[in-house]
Amino acid sequence: MEDRPYIAAEAHECKQRAEDPKLPTDERLVWAQLATAAELAAVRKLLAKRR
Repeated sequence: MEDRPYIAAEAHECKQRAEDPKLPTDERLVWAQLATAAELAAVRKLLAKRR
């Protein structure tokens, strides 16, 4: 059976992974970037609703 990578569905999940000291630094950086992208997407979505 193939091991599948962890998939975060929400920005807070990405942030939790970014703050996990058990993960390698480079992997934590990727999770931090994904958290930022998810937060920006949420802001864009809210701004689009206001128009």
